[in-house]
Amino acid sequence: MKKYNFSQITKLLEKIFKAGFNDEKSILAIQLDDLDKIPDISSSDITIIIDLKKAIKAKKIIAFFNCNEEISQSKNEKSKGKDE
Repeated sequence: MKKYNFSQITKLLEKIFKAGFNDEKSILAIQLDDLDKIPDISSSDITIIIDLKKAIKAKKIIAFFNCNEEISQSKNEKSKGKDE
């Protein structure tokens, strides 16, 4: 996961909320077609959305806001356990 500054994240959250995605369930449900509903979205915003969705699924929101690498590490550890 890339490191984002808090300002980037909050600006994106404002855009997402204005587009009607205002809870975890609706953010997780964002599809490619839904990106048209989000005003002034950039490619870096899309990357943040992808990482935000990963953080929500992993229940690591605080780590996401802290720009912590723990989210991707914990997913890798889980997949290793399944393979063994």
